[in-house]
Amino acid sequence: MKRTTIALIFGTMLLTVSGCRHGEREFVVTTQEGIRHMTLTSDEECWPGGGTIGVENCYSLVWPAKGMLTPEAEHELLLRCFGDSTATTFEQAADRWLNNTWMYEDDFNCIQKEVVDSLPDLMYNYAKLESEYTADREIGSFHIWGETFNVGAAHGMYFSQNVNIDLNTRQIIHLSDLVDTATLGEVIIRAVEDLTVNKDVLDCLFDDYQQTGRLPVPQDFFIDSTRSTITLVYQLYEIAPYACGIQSIVLPIFWLSKHTPLTPYAKELFGDGCSL
Repeated sequence: MKRTTIALIFGTMLLTVSGCRHGEREFVVTTQEGIRHMTLTSDEECWPGGGTIGVENCYSLVWPAKGMLTPEAEHELLLRCFGDSTATTFEQAADRWLNNTWMYEDDFNCIQKEVVDSLPDLMYNYAKLESEYTADREIGSFHIWGETFNVGAAHGMYFSQNVNIDLNTRQIIHLSDLVDTATLGEVIIRAVEDLTVNKDVLDCLFDDYQQTGRLPVPQDFFIDSTRSTITLVYQLYEIAPYACGIQSIVLPIFWLSKHTPLTPYAKELFGDGCSL
């Protein structure tokens, strides 16, 4: 599995972002870190190999400072990163995530949980989250990577989440804000078939998608202003086997506008005067 080198900036960073619609804006992010070790034990077998197993959960996340996002956008970012739909603050979501024992407490009746300083000489499951933040002109992007591994599993699992922020409104940009997603499936498969940059995706696609002539529209995407593209991101098993990894499909803005209408918001975002 390819590992991405994460460039994390420690402490508080002040980023000045110039937008082509409304001038300069400031967006402040901080680095948040946490780690927790736990042991799970049961009188019966706590996991397929024995009576005690360890858990290590850790995160190192670049995160918007308080007040940088609207409440709705902050709630969605918490959901996208931690999978927590009820948390109202970063601290609450992060603490819940650190205490998560995943499947072992429920599925294997590992009811005796203890927080410990370390896990020496003990087989353990782990989960980790990392992120970085990039910005250019009017768009800020949080790139989140997650990885988990359970002892005894054939392989680990990993995922990628990308959250794009309109720095003028402090709202999250959704794909439906840019194009009509109801008709995008046919456009995506055409991009895979016609554009050389997506050739590797075509080689990996499950056969069903090659036969139906359309692909599902993912939630995850990111905007690359230096290449003037929108890149759609598909998670493991979503459109291809595990061995092919996370799949990315590049949609150049100019090419996309020729195959599906852009919304008024997208035309403003990508229009004359912007370098996207």
